[in-house]
Amino acid sequence: MSLLKRPPICPYHGTPLVLSHHGTKSNTGSPLIEVRGAPIRYCPACLAQGRDTSVEAEAAASNAFLRKLERLIESSDFPGELQRPLVQVDFNPRRAEPPGPAGGVIYSAGGQPVAESSEAGESIGSFRPRKPRHSLDQLVLDVDTLGRIREAVNVLLAQDLLFDVWNLAAVARTGRRVALNFYGPPGTGKTLAADAIADLLGREILTISYAELESKYVGETPKNIKAAFASAATSGALLFFDEADSILGKRLTSISQSADNSINVARSTTLIELDNFDGVVIFASNLVKNYDSAFLRRMLAHVAFRLPAAEQRQAIWQCHLPPQLPLAADVDLTELARFSEGAAGGDIQNAVLLAASYASMRSGAERVVALHDLERAISFILDGKRRILDGSE
Repeated sequence: MSLLKRPPICPYHGTPLVLSHHGTKSNTGSPLIEVRGAPIRYCPACLAQGRDTSVEAEAAASNAFLRKLERLIESSDFPGELQRPLVQVDFNPRRAEPPGPAGGVIYSAGGQPVAESSEAGESIGSFRPRKPRHSLDQLVLDVDTLGRIREAVNVLLAQDLLFDVWNLAAVARTGRRVALNFYGPPGTGKTLAADAIADLLGREILTISYAELESKYVGETPKNIKAAFASAATSGALLFFDEADSILGKRLTSISQSADNSINVARSTTLIELDNFDGVVIFASNLVKNYDSAFLRRMLAHVAFRLPAAEQRQAIWQCHLPPQLPLAADVDLTELARFSEGAAGGDIQNAVLLAASYASMRSGAERVVALHDLERAISFILDGKRRILDGSE
């Protein structure tokens, strides 16, 4: 029984907070436990103004129960093909409605109202995995990078031997979670490599960019981060974060405005969710020096992606020239590889498209892609990048 004699008072309106049995609890300590129906006290006037004054009721009792449930799951044996279950705990089994017009609102425990009750699953549903579109044999990478990828992925392929037969599960602090860090210049194949790893593992891939996580509403970005991890955990998909430096950056020590605090909350949320995650997650960034060291310590391997050498550039040019593309007799892949020094795979892909556009503007026998089209296109792309990076633009 609660020790509170009177419900808490809203600090803004001076009115008692109203009890709702439609709260959710995040960060329960286990990715296998989901909670709904937690009792929450909120201020209807603050809710209408978009202000959060909600507090969780009976938090100590519910947390104690969830800890017991987590220990029960962890101590139980699930042999053979039987996997640990995902347990949903509903603290409102009879669907008690709160008084007043806010009965359909769901609240995070101690946090913002998150959704109408009919839309409770939409935040997770908005992050949907897909089937991978590439395989490892399609990657054009230097031998060292490809070797590091295969070594890291082998930890996933050999999990039964490593964790069950050799009992590394007894000493693995992170459980079976595998977190990889891909870093290097844009267009060097980090996204393609994540896609290929998902294909090798026979999993779907859930690709998340920071633009999908960020929200102008206070408190929404951490909720989106939780939803992304929850979707990957439920589906078993490989979780891939592009532009990862935005969420793995160093936490701010000098907080001057609410936006700074929101950034720290989002990064702390990512750290907690990563610790609770039991799957495969890959982070990719062009700005790895911005990473917080707390995240670096949690990565199994750091794989550098470099700009392709001449041999790789020639293979990349070949991959991006489909048989249906009309080529002039003077197109020489060796010459293109030499001419495109400093180009990434993404630059070469864009150059082929641009060169084909040049050719489409001509007619008759001249409507073919010639060597000068391809050289002009790659020069246009690389010169533009250099001017921007040099600060001359």
